[in-house]
Amino acid sequence: MNNRRLLALAAAGVAIAVSLSGCAAGSGGGSDEKITLRFAWWGSDELNAIKDEQIALFEKAHPNITVAGEPSEYNGYYDKLATQVAGGGAPDALQITYDALPLYVAKNAIADISSDVDQESFTPGSLDAGMIDGKLYALPTGVGSRGIIVNPAVFEAAGVPLPDDTTWTWDDYIDIATQISEKSGDGVYGSAQIANDQSLMAFARQNGEDLYTTDGEFGVSEKTATEFFTFAKELQASGGSPDASTAAEDASASLEQSLMGQGKIGMAFAPLNFTGIYATASGQDLQILNVPGDSAGKVGLVIQPTVQYAVSSKSKHPREAAMLIDFLLNSDEAGPLNKLTLGIPATPAVLEAITPEFSESEKAQVAFIDRLSAAGGAPQNPLALPTSQLGPIITKLLDDVTFDKATPADAASELVSQVKTALDAS
Repeated sequence: MNNRRLLALAAAGVAIAVSLSGCAAGSGGGSDEKITLRFAWWGSDELNAIKDEQIALFEKAHPNITVAGEPSEYNGYYDKLATQVAGGGAPDALQITYDALPLYVAKNAIADISSDVDQESFTPGSLDAGMIDGKLYALPTGVGSRGIIVNPAVFEAAGVPLPDDTTWTWDDYIDIATQISEKSGDGVYGSAQIANDQSLMAFARQNGEDLYTTDGEFGVSEKTATEFFTFAKELQASGGSPDASTAAEDASASLEQSLMGQGKIGMAFAPLNFTGIYATASGQDLQILNVPGDSAGKVGLVIQPTVQYAVSSKSKHPREAAMLIDFLLNSDEAGPLNKLTLGIPATPAVLEAITPEFSESEKAQVAFIDRLSAAGGAPQNPLALPTSQLGPIITKLLDDVTFDKATPADAASELVSQVKTALDAS
């Protein structure tokens, strides 16, 4: 990645660069004590295989340390983690999203790794997403965003042209998705269901709002929320996206076994780093389009840390756990194995090492981040609730709308009420 691109991403306020020059956490423990570290994460089959290979490399470099991996699906990950934290049995090292980090830091569940990492080796500002009150609690795996991942083969089979993503609207999106569903065979849909906090954020930002205000209140108006639920209902009612039961089943499937992974979806609002996994699983080249509505001049998407790695405050071996997460991301051996599965690497040297091997879908991810960075959207306000709390509220209310138990306006009013209650209780 050239310096201009790195500076653009750094200006966006996200984690961009981590030096390979060796931080304190990666220099070895200097002890022969036999140690076992538990490491928990969620991910696809591909991610699990990468982690296994990385862990083997770490154990080879540190013969006295054994790493017990605890992979899982994303659904249920935070429920399990909350139970482990409450019972004092949290894993030594863990994967966490940047929105959930403050909640777990507030619970005194995450260790301060400031003294275990050579922060001078990091680009200024690159650790901001993991910093709270001047202390470092997490390392970024990479940077990314959301976008509309499209399967051109599905479009072609349906005889529907790809849209111009510099001008299309959300209404256009429904029309296109409906055409694909109508012109395709059974079990093929124009779009996956769009109903989560990130898509709500895009709607809000395009309307001059944000998920949360600068002082931590819910920033989405009932008007915008009504538009959001109306869109999701119309997309599903038109047949452009799967019915509610099929959508729920799809949401619980692994990425490889999802409808998009099977090549049965034309468009999906999803994290960019899912692109390669979907492409490998479906055996088809995929593209990334900008979200509808951004052509109006309001940038709905933001660049964010993909996920982060942190250390439990209850770990008996916090220094070694910090060594592990640093090694996975920044070592010459393990860092490049991630490719773009965890976002665009936060380490320039790792990115440089893997760039010559990029597939077309991987090139598309990097190009899309460049494009989004150049769009210059307003920075995202800090998240007051983690996705694990806001997401289920949105999902339940959408179910009420799609099963005609509530109108979009009713759901919008209830959304504002429930989020306020959750914020008051946090």
